[in-house]
Amino acid sequence: MLHSLFAKLSLLFIALVLLISAVDIYSVTQTSKRFVDETTQRANLGLAQSIAREMHVDTVTGQIEAVGMNQLFMSAMTINPIVKLFVVDLNGKMIASSAKPEATKLQAVAAQPIRDLLDGKKPLPIYNDDPRNPGDPKIFSVAPLLKPDGSPLAYLYITIGTNDQLDLASVRHSYILSALLRSLAIAAAVVLVAGLVLIYLLTRHVRQLNTAVRQVQEGDFSARVAVQSSDEIGQLGTAFNSMAAKIESSLDTLSRNDSLRRELVANISHDLRTPLASIEGYTETILLREHVLTEIERKTYLQTILKNTQSLGRLVSELFELSKLEAKQTTLQIEPFSITELIQDNLLKFEPQANEQAIQLASDLPRHTPFVLADVALIERVLQNIIANALQYTPQQGRVSISVWPIMEASQVRVSVADTGRGITPEDMPHIFDRFYRSGPMREKARLGLGLAIAHRIVHLHNSQIDVQSTPNVGTTFSFQLPIYN
Repeated sequence: MLHSLFAKLSLLFIALVLLISAVDIYSVTQTSKRFVDETTQRANLGLAQSIAREMHVDTVTGQIEAVGMNQLFMSAMTINPIVKLFVVDLNGKMIASSAKPEATKLQAVAAQPIRDLLDGKKPLPIYNDDPRNPGDPKIFSVAPLLKPDGSPLAYLYITIGTNDQLDLASVRHSYILSALLRSLAIAAAVVLVAGLVLIYLLTRHVRQLNTAVRQVQEGDFSARVAVQSSDEIGQLGTAFNSMAAKIESSLDTLSRNDSLRRELVANISHDLRTPLASIEGYTETILLREHVLTEIERKTYLQTILKNTQSLGRLVSELFELSKLEAKQTTLQIEPFSITELIQDNLLKFEPQANEQAIQLASDLPRHTPFVLADVALIERVLQNIIANALQYTPQQGRVSISVWPIMEASQVRVSVADTGRGITPEDMPHIFDRFYRSGPMREKARLGLGLAIAHRIVHLHNSQIDVQSTPNVGTTFSFQLPIYN
């Protein structure tokens, strides 16, 4: 617990509050002491003046009468024992003292504080040297001693001693100081409690984030934190949630990819094993029964071997083509061309297959269709794959139609291939462009479904997409758009 962020911040905050409170108490105490000194000095400002009136200056010599001065010093000290009287010249040099000569350790005091006190412009208290205690300044009272002609002769300099213990006790028992100290204690307690509560609330989000991080560390990538602010901690929580979501999504993708990889291996093994087994079987038959086979049987077997070999070559070619498209290694050769002419050429290629399957091939190709801007070889590949897929899933007496119409306001030409086949079920619809996916009853009959996956990626390379509309047992329509060449 002591190593937690809350504990460290709390200890630091408590130490700061105690330090500030101690500084405030010291400051208040010192201020109170200065207040006592100011009050005492202000009350005794006239003390030196009243005593100076009793001191006489010889009119002949212009000097202070020593006998009278000593008697006056003794009387003043009897009345107020804490005062000490000195006579100093205008530069602060000692002339006479009420203390014994051996007790007077300074022979001069600073003259500037004397002038400041007489001037009355500097705020009280004003401190000056104590001839008996060097290094311990005292408050004082001062008055000029005048010659008969009114000019200053010297200064009567009175130090006002204080009882430090008595002053400290009076300060401590002062009502004002007690009130200030009570207020300071209450304020410090309130600040301390409020600060600890705020630190707890602020570190609560950090603790929640730490708990979520530990959950992620232990493998629970669904952990999230509640973001309740937009400050740095809130931004950190948002970033963590985003990171956790991406990790979770990446893991799901990896899991799906791993599942697809296993399915891919199984599908490839199945689709390669079937023609290979056929090729192997017919080849062995030819070799073992070479002398008994008729010419027609031998030709039939060889045609079957050729068909399976072509199927294997087509499968390998499609796999290679799809890998290049997924790795983005295919470079588009963009050029203008007539999409209607390209469709007509491909319809002629598929016409024998359609006639063999008793499927009608139809087209709706406007005469004035503008040229499109695309890679003609790749778009031809898209058309071939979609038409071949339509013929594969359309029964006899069915219909496959291709239509083209310009969308001038969008500067696009839309190409559509519609069939009257068995359609696509809603559960199969999200997967029709997945690699090696075969739907429903065709899973075991059809070869690997790479055609639509290749077509989808080619169209995506042209910054377009293939739209699919399908109704089970009614038919399916594939369509995509290409930009018009201006």
